[in-house]
Amino acid sequence: MAADTNLPTERGFSPPDIAEPKLPGYVIVELRHDSRVAFSSAGFAAPSEAERKARDLNQLLERFNVKRTSSHFDLKRAQIDQRISAAPASLREPVSAEFAQSGFMQVFPDKEEDSEELANRLTRYKAVWKAVVAPRPVPAAAPNGTSKLSRNFEPAQGYMNSAPNGIGAKDAWLKFGARGKGVTICDIEGNWNFRHEDLPAFTHIGGDLINDLGWKNHGTAVLGEMVSKPGRSGVVGISHQARAVVQAAVINGVFNTAGAIANATRRLRRGDVILIELQATGPNGKYVAMQYWNDVFSAIRAATAKGITVVEAAGNGNENFNLAVFNGTGLKKDSGAVVVGAGIPPTNHFDFFGDAWGFQKYGLIGRPRSRIWFSNYGKIVNVQAWGWHVTTTGYGDAQGGASQNRWYTLRFSGTSSASPIVTGAVACIQGHAKAKLGHPLTPQQVRNILVRTGTPQASGPGVPRTQHIGPQPHLLRALSRI
Repeated sequence: MAADTNLPTERGFSPPDIAEPKLPGYVIVELRHDSRVAFSSAGFAAPSEAERKARDLNQLLERFNVKRTSSHFDLKRAQIDQRISAAPASLREPVSAEFAQSGFMQVFPDKEEDSEELANRLTRYKAVWKAVVAPRPVPAAAPNGTSKLSRNFEPAQGYMNSAPNGIGAKDAWLKFGARGKGVTICDIEGNWNFRHEDLPAFTHIGGDLINDLGWKNHGTAVLGEMVSKPGRSGVVGISHQARAVVQAAVINGVFNTAGAIANATRRLRRGDVILIELQATGPNGKYVAMQYWNDVFSAIRAATAKGITVVEAAGNGNENFNLAVFNGTGLKKDSGAVVVGAGIPPTNHFDFFGDAWGFQKYGLIGRPRSRIWFSNYGKIVNVQAWGWHVTTTGYGDAQGGASQNRWYTLRFSGTSSASPIVTGAVACIQGHAKAKLGHPLTPQQVRNILVRTGTPQASGPGVPRTQHIGPQPHLLRALSRI
């Protein structure tokens, strides 16, 4: 498909060649911690003092002819039943991550179109903290194209170069352990090319792969930025000595980003990294970061509490997370993740296809390290990286041909291209910390170092620094703080 088909939509910047899988919709219900109400496949249950709450909820499920309920985090019966025996007396009392996750459930009405009304009705009940229609995430943007023959594209990976233009990955490689050795990165999205010539062997740890070329190209491009193998051809990953695993966001036939994060958390160790390469439609009809939804926020908190650094794409909706509509949501709270916005690269001109995005061919995009027009922004966005002109594996506009295993691109973009750059930087930092200190840093320490040592955000025409996406990582400075 030609690269000029990547047009903006009313939701934000997203490629039209990504197919939406035909998966059932459902409602995510979060029960109040102090409700003393639990659930099972048969409906809600509670002790005598809360029996009426459970009965009212069950009557509502009957009215909507709910065909199935299940644990959102795939917890066992005993883990869910603790909601009755271990419920706190008030919301002010702290609870464990497992207890919090035991209150999330999936509800499948007989008619999918009833999901929104069912969510609204459930939210009115005192035992329910919030009920929402499960988001249907899409990758955070991707270009495409075709070409032939085999070449070395490392010179085109400007984001690897010294600051301020790049993050200084090649400078950092001269430091002991700073190529990601001993660190595992888990990419969460939809599909990957497991046979690409420039990617090392990587493991699929869970979830159902989405059988679509757009999803596969996207995941392949993301991995290429982080772990592609050094060599005579192709590209090289920022943290190419790190180990990669992948987790699909589809679980049991439905999108379940929170469940994907939870499974990755179970499989990873302190010092490892989770990358969330997804976005979904928020309350203003624009793409937002996945931590807007409480279940995802909870899963991220559990991961960071274990010592796993979570890197999350801010999304491409040109959305201001500081708006009042986001009060009380994960876009106004600290999940512990490193939230990544997209900045303008030093290669800051459009090419021939500039008019495909409503701009002049070869026209100026803006000032390097200022917010690119589609990137979300706000207080919770911590750092930025290149949101355009990223060279990596997949797609085939730089190198195409009959075999997808030899495809490369010069045009990966969005917060999707920015987030793997930051993830690679995190893996380099943790690899160096393990080598130098004998142990990894905490997620909070990693995030603080990235923010305090980074190359500052710039202002540009129509995008002042108050539209906050944070600094771009500066790996040499970051490593000097360890």
